[in-house]
Parts: sequence; structure tokens; C-alpha cells
Amino acid sequence: MRFSFLATAAGLSTIVSARNPLDTEDQVRLDALAVEINRDNSFKALRWTARNTIVGTLKLRGKSIDESVSKDIDVAVDELVFSAIQKAVNNDPAYPKVYSANQPPRVIRSLGLSVPGGRYSYDNPDCVYRTIPISDRYEYLVHGRRAAPGPSDVTFSLISNPNSQGTVASLLGEDLVVRDDGTYTIRIKSAKSSEKNYIQSDGSAVQLFVRNNIGDWAVETPDDLTVEVVGDHDAAPVTKDDIVRKARANLAESIFFYDVGALGFKTLLHPVNKIEDPSQSQTLGTLTTQASSFAHFNLKDDQALVISFDKGLSTYWVLPIYSLGMVTHSPWNSIVSFNNKQAAANNDGTYTFVISAKDPGTYNWLNITSHPQGLIMGRWQGLPRNGTEHGIKVQSSVVPIAGIRDVLPPETRFVTASEREEQIRLRVEGYDRIRGD
Repeated sequence: MRFSFLATAAGLSTIVSARNPLDTEDQVRLDALAVEINRDNSFKALRWTARNTIVGTLKLRGKSIDESVSKDIDVAVDELVFSAIQKAVNNDPAYPKVYSANQPPRVIRSLGLSVPGGRYSYDNPDCVYRTIPISDRYEYLVHGRRAAPGPSDVTFSLISNPNSQGTVASLLGEDLVVRDDGTYTIRIKSAKSSEKNYIQSDGSAVQLFVRNNIGDWAVETPDDLTVEVVGDHDAAPVTKDDIVRKARANLAESIFFYDVGALGFKTLLHPVNKIEDPSQSQTLGTLTTQASSFAHFNLKDDQALVISFDKGLSTYWVLPIYSLGMVTHSPWNSIVSFNNKQAAANNDGTYTFVISAKDPGTYNWLNITSHPQGLIMGRWQGLPRNGTEHGIKVQSSVVPIAGIRDVLPPETRFVTASEREEQIRLRVEGYDRIRGD
């Protein structure tokens, strides 16, 4: 089984090959089922509702809908629909699988199968998201294997809803006990226990949501994961009709939680071209140990949005930019995100980024990819649970591109055209290494 991201569509013919923990038989079977359901069910009414909701939310907050934005909305709706299906195909707690979702479009080469994108509500280009269905009726063992150096940040979150993602319980990477050979086992059960690598479930938990955040795309690898149900049972497996019904329910909820909640309230209520200090939350896909800052921008060709921040107590952070549909633009070959292992730091340990259409020559350039209107969601992770004193301070301002050097720290790293090409080449190779073959 071989996977390939769409590097050839970007004019890039070299694909780095490597064994990938996402390349599993269960992944391929569930992808094929999701593609089949997507093909056989139009979800026409819900698609119409999703598109109209996004358009209505954007217009209500003063955003103009030109041809480019309209295309972005179409992409966002298509991926939202497929994400709802992906959540549904791995939704049988009696017969759980490990399934990677929330990914861009890709191809399973061995089958010649094109898998649509399933990103939604601020995908993180660093993050490998995987789902495992859970019920308090069963006990589960999740087996992992880690290849050094491992992901930058790992969390296992029991959630009460695959769409709103309210956190029931979690196991953080810092608390995960990994054996000397790189393996580990996590037990999930409704009874209380003081054992290590234990997550207590309850009647509200429906899914284990696993995040592997990859900081250094050149060397870090997602963990291998498998799951087993402890003991025997005679539960009947869910049917395809059950899956389609669940997909419809997921989509209906997603429209409300993401297109109204995340877009309309969490993001567009903030002033344009200003990113504020982050806050912590337990809903809409955010971690209890994560602080997030939502923002939106509208820039002219000769303008740049300059953002600076101190990482505070966070151990991992990422700053991506998005379309007005809350989806990253071709993150494999466009510099639309930086994390703490990719960005160049200032001398005092802070970070400064330039968001613009024109390349300012700075290493920390976030390319709006010819989309003057867009969104931002910064994430800072590894923070104390439910804390308020995270020490993260964010500043932002709009400046003319022509005067960009006047507002940047004197030590700011600049790059030549050939160095920019190399920066992008390494990004393509790293991205395909993580999510490709």
C-alpha cells in the first residue's frame, strides 16, 4: 500500500519514500468505505445548509465573497462532508479500529484510490489525528510503538462528542510511560485505577482522539497504534445504513459547531488584523493543556501583518493561516504554518512572523497564497491544565511591505530566492515523509 500527497500537482515530481505508521490495512479499508459512501450519498440538503451557513456567517461579519472565496468555501464544504463520513466509518466501539482522519486529499497508489480531503475547523499541518471508538461497556488496550525521537507533543483524549469534542479525560505525553524498546500500552476502562497509562472512561465517552504533533518534519514520526477489546462479546457490528445515518448527524452538528461556533463566534467577533493573547478551553477540538488565539485578516498587496509572541510556558506551538473556510491552503508546498522547531527565533527567545502576499524575504514568512482574506489559529500546548497564567503574550500590527525592515528585530533572518526554494523543498519532503508512503 502506498500513499502519495499531491506534490505532482504542484509541479514537484520527487516523492520521498519511507515506511509510514499510517499505512495500515484498517486505514485503507476504512478509507475505501468512506470513499464509497461519499460517492453513493450526495448529502445534498446538508451540503446546501453548510455552504449557506458559511456564506451567511462571513457576510454577517463583513467579509466579501468573491470568486476566490467562493471556491474556498466549496473546498471547505466538500472536506467537511467527507470528515463527517470519516468520523462515522470508525464508530463501532465493539469493533474499534485506529483511523487517521482530518487529512488533505491523497492517493492510495496500490489501489488507485483517490481519497478526498477531510479537514475541518482549523486543521493543524503538524498534527496526525487518529480516532478510536470507545464505550464504557468495554475495556480497551491501546498498543503503541514509538520510533525515536518521537512526536513533539502527544495527547490521548477521551471525548464525549466527535464534533464538539468535549474532553472527558486525557493522558498527556509527559505522563505516558514508554518502555525501553519504544512500546507502550494504554488501558481504557470505566473503573477507577491508579495504574500508569490508564484513562478512566464513563458513559459519556464515545471516542479516543489521539494527536501526534510533529515538530521536525524531517525526523519525527507518528507512533504506531493498534487497539484491542479485552474479552469476548457478541455485539452485532454496525451496518452501512447506520454509518450513513451517523454521517448525516455528524454533518448537521459540524455545521453548527464549526461554521457558526468556531468561525462566527470564536474568530470573526475579534477585530480584523489583530491577534490577541490566547486562552484555554475544553470545547471545539481544543486541548485542556492548549491555549488558542483566533484571528482574521484582510490585507492589500502592499501590506503585511506582523505578529510577535513569547512562547510562555508552552512546550510546543504552531501558527498556521487558513482560508475563510477554516482549511489550510496546500500546506505541503506552501509555507502556511510554522512551529517551534521550524521557525527562526529572535535573540530574546520571542518569535516574529510576516503574513503577506508578497515575499518579504524573511525566513518566518507566512504566505497568504493570493488570498487577501484569511484566518489564523495559533496553538500553544503543553500548558498546565485549565491554567490562566501561561505567560504567552502576542502583538500584531499592519505595516507597509516597503518598510518591513523598519519594524523587525535587527537580527531577523532573511533568505535569498534559492534559500526560499530550499525551504519549500524541505517542507515538501518532510510533509510527504510524515503523511505519504
